[in-house]
Amino acid sequence: MPPKGRPGVPSASAPPSKTASSPQLQPIVAFYIFLAANIVAAAFSPIQDCDEVFNYWEPTHYLNHGHGLQTWEYSPEYAIRSWTYVGMHAVVIWVGRLLPFVGSKVAEFYFLRVVLALLCAVCETRLYSAISRTMNSRVAIYFLMVMIFSPGMYHASPAYLPSSFAMYTTMLGFSAFMDWRGGIKTAQGVFWFAFGSLLGWPFAGALIIPFLVEEVLLASRSGKLYEGVWRILDGIVRSLIVLGIQMFIDSAFFYRKAASVPLNIVIYNVFSGGDKGPNIYGVEPWHFYFRNLALNFNAWFFLALGALPLLLLQHIIRQKVISNQSLLRGIVFVSPFYLWLGIFTLQPHKEERFMYPAYPALALNAATSFHILLANFGSSDPRDLVSMIPPKLKLAIVSIFVLGTLDLGILRTIGTMTAYSAPLTIYSPLQRKGVVKAGDNVCLGKEWYRFPSTYLLPKQVRAKFIKSEFSGLLPGEFSEAKVGFGLFPGAWLLPSGMNDENREDLGKYIDIKHCKFLVDSRFRSVPSTPLEPDYISDIETWETLSCTRFLDSNDTGIVGRLLWIPDWPIIPNRFRRKWGQYCLLRRRDEMQNALVRAILGGEAGIGERDSSVDCTLDLIGQTYPQSTTQVLEPHTRISMNVIACISSDKGVEGMIHNGAMASLLPRFEHKVDEVREWVRHNCNVAGLGSTYRMAHLDGRSLLYGALLGVTLAWVASIITRRMRARKLAVRPGTPDLEKRSPFRAAEREPGVWIPQDFKRPAPPAYPEWSVSSTKPLPYRPFRYGPKYNVTMGLRNMHWDEWIELDSDYMKFHDLKAQRIIERGPKCSRTAPEAFDGACELLEELVDYLPQRYPSLYRKTDVGMDNVVTGESFNIVERPLKEDPMQMAARFVQDDLAIMFEKPDGQYYLLAGAILLAGFWRLEDKLGMSMSEIHTSGDVPQFKEKLEKGMTNFFKRIQPEKPVLRNNYFIQVDDELAWSSSIGSEDSDGIGWFTAEKNKAIQNHFFRSERQSLRRLPRSGGVVFTIRTYFHPITDVCKEPYVPGRLASAVRSWGEDVSRYKGKERYQDVLLEYLDAKHEEQVKGGLDMEREDEVRSYPF
Repeated sequence: MPPKGRPGVPSASAPPSKTASSPQLQPIVAFYIFLAANIVAAAFSPIQDCDEVFNYWEPTHYLNHGHGLQTWEYSPEYAIRSWTYVGMHAVVIWVGRLLPFVGSKVAEFYFLRVVLALLCAVCETRLYSAISRTMNSRVAIYFLMVMIFSPGMYHASPAYLPSSFAMYTTMLGFSAFMDWRGGIKTAQGVFWFAFGSLLGWPFAGALIIPFLVEEVLLASRSGKLYEGVWRILDGIVRSLIVLGIQMFIDSAFFYRKAASVPLNIVIYNVFSGGDKGPNIYGVEPWHFYFRNLALNFNAWFFLALGALPLLLLQHIIRQKVISNQSLLRGIVFVSPFYLWLGIFTLQPHKEERFMYPAYPALALNAATSFHILLANFGSSDPRDLVSMIPPKLKLAIVSIFVLGTLDLGILRTIGTMTAYSAPLTIYSPLQRKGVVKAGDNVCLGKEWYRFPSTYLLPKQVRAKFIKSEFSGLLPGEFSEAKVGFGLFPGAWLLPSGMNDENREDLGKYIDIKHCKFLVDSRFRSVPSTPLEPDYISDIETWETLSCTRFLDSNDTGIVGRLLWIPDWPIIPNRFRRKWGQYCLLRRRDEMQNALVRAILGGEAGIGERDSSVDCTLDLIGQTYPQSTTQVLEPHTRISMNVIACISSDKGVEGMIHNGAMASLLPRFEHKVDEVREWVRHNCNVAGLGSTYRMAHLDGRSLLYGALLGVTLAWVASIITRRMRARKLAVRPGTPDLEKRSPFRAAEREPGVWIPQDFKRPAPPAYPEWSVSSTKPLPYRPFRYGPKYNVTMGLRNMHWDEWIELDSDYMKFHDLKAQRIIERGPKCSRTAPEAFDGACELLEELVDYLPQRYPSLYRKTDVGMDNVVTGESFNIVERPLKEDPMQMAARFVQDDLAIMFEKPDGQYYLLAGAILLAGFWRLEDKLGMSMSEIHTSGDVPQFKEKLEKGMTNFFKRIQPEKPVLRNNYFIQVDDELAWSSSIGSEDSDGIGWFTAEKNKAIQNHFFRSERQSLRRLPRSGGVVFTIRTYFHPITDVCKEPYVPGRLASAVRSWGEDVSRYKGKERYQDVLLEYLDAKHEEQVKGGLDMEREDEVRSYPF
């Protein structure tokens, strides 16, 4: 129903009629509902954005506790974060300390989150009341449903972010502009929007525009323009007072210089360019927010998009009951969401939190749409088609929709809370007495961005960073200078190493040897790297204090990533969630290391230990938690998790009685029997616990599953009753006639590859293959003119054609080896993010080559051996002896390249071994997108004819559908690896312009490439194999039909292709020779009519 008219203004509506009263929900009841939902979010929702931690929690910790991590935004040089905003929250925590239950930093953390949840509930209730009074109580109830059942609000409501703060004030601003009870509240509305914009996020002020337009229009139409302008000016003055207070606090107490933070934020985000501004932190496609809002609000988002069209249709169809003024107000109320979505969709840099201020507007739009649809769907007017639908069926349809959105929202909310909450829980062991001491460091490597703030660390324990694969700018630390510097000197002292270009500062890292504790994660889908090793497995150095499962999003299917899926055996594996480990580790002390070495039998036997050893090491780590003089108390120090993992009394006995136990210090030996007896006793308990866990389901899973089952059963019963009542015949199902294209991939987000379980078919052995006598295949991939078509030229590939080796193998092998020695990383390189894909290619080659060429390669436990050259390749060890792409290049005659998709949807060359390319260099192209590679190489007609098709092909190619293509060039020197005729390989300016013109025909060579393209199933990379065939033109022209066909093909090249292939440098000599050889063949009796009978493309 559209909003009610403005008080005091007559409404052109129909005469009132007696109608049923709308359902009512008192504001106090709504408040309790909002508060309950928000407190659940505060208690269990993970922190979604590292900006929340480093830009707000850490500065607040500095104000409350004198130390914390500092981002560049808080450097006085840039001053784009408001200390006034942070200070308000610090005061809340300071007040909370006066309460008896807020006695630790962890309690302070959750106290502030609960206060934010409370504040959000108050603002939600205020807007709920305004909607109920101004529009309709039903719309208000629908608004409440959207807010409490949508996963997005469980992220936004307790978040310590300016965008969440702006969301709170937006609800108050909406309420002021909507509710005219007691007079028009324009000044109050302006104040609330300005308050959120100045102290929170300046851009949130855009949401006020529709309300100001309404104010001006109504004031001008009513002849009270002066009063309308005065109300707006009143609000502006109030806002300027807020700005003045903010500038005074920020400038005088903190930055110690004049600073207008809102202005600085706008300048940086809007007017920065080049290597500055928000875009350096990543850009997203235009549909990013549509996908994100659909996930966080499911069907309500689509209803929100339809609010304005439905409102206009309602006015057209039911205009007799709606005044023009009511229509205007309705448009004003639904416009802010469209305005906000439009503004931020146009911005390249997008983040989920940018939508927070518009969440209430989205909920209002969705509630409006739902109310309009229900009002029309429930019509009993005989003129409406919907009146023919039985009321019970209408109820069933509406109930299914509401329960469906409810279930989807709950399942996604629970899924997020259970999948990503590990960072909020693993630090709890640090709070135990005796675990930490003053000066200890908790180090963060690859998990730096999930750190939940120093509030979760004990006092006098600091968070530090160690080097990882991340190469941007990490936070530093606020200065802790005290004597003679006044209050909070860290806010105005200029920190070192800060910049606004995200350039890495190595001074932000410490050596890992200074780390007492370490946070690390381990996922099956994420390989370790030299900078991000598997610390969890390094049990000699680190012991596990706490480990919690964390969703492995790369290994989990899309359903498991989006929704909560119970870990029940009946759930198909492809739908179940896959888990990694998220752990807090502690460095072992000398006593632990001695006991570890004794149990392992010395360092030499480490590689042979079994799982029971690892469990016993955890036992030791928890038995000896800190002091080397502490007495063993295993019955109080070993958790049941450790007990459960010890599976073999025999295994423990064997380790306890290991001969190396004699190496223990004498004062440890009398403890060994105590450990042995305790372990033997508790292994029985472990067996019972393990059996119990296998036989019983998790209680929470049962509860959630039961709720879902009840809902589905209710829906099924409704449908069944309706079908029986109407005696509907069941029509047999029809087959699904939709078949996917061979290259069509399942829908997925750009840059996200879901690993597949595809296994390449084993190829047969190459018949009678010999390294000395198997000749190269005669690829001649050119066609007769007069037209030369620029196409991708793809054809299907059989798996036994993937890698082609022949009698030129040793020549290629030796030339590659020489090139590796001479040029190394210039020709072979793997980007860190492509390492897993390169290793997957190694695995594929090691599996394929011994099957296809058993006389050349023999598979081993760790890789394979080359029986001709005597080389052995180990692809299992880490680190590898050489770059994985370089190693792969030694296996085959091909050059190799792997393209990977990034979140922008483009494919980038991130791994390659380009040793024999002839005309291009890997060092020039590595890291480029597919489009940039081709445009930088001036590939003819790429933009016009190739780019769109190639982009679509790369998105759709599947692991089971490899393809082939061929191309060819003319080269005017005899150098396979690099054509020196176009310039030195190390010179900057290379091209055909340097080649000598019309050299003798003996210097002309035919260069042909056979390329295969296939998708790697695990990493999703697209692999190119590029096999070059290189022959003198004089040899090629001895073959029947070749001279005439090649001459015709060269003449068919257009100007752009001719320039690309350097035709001008050799055409005179080449074409004269080809014509002469063709004439010789014809005179010799060559039957031109039979050419198609004796050859076919590409031979």
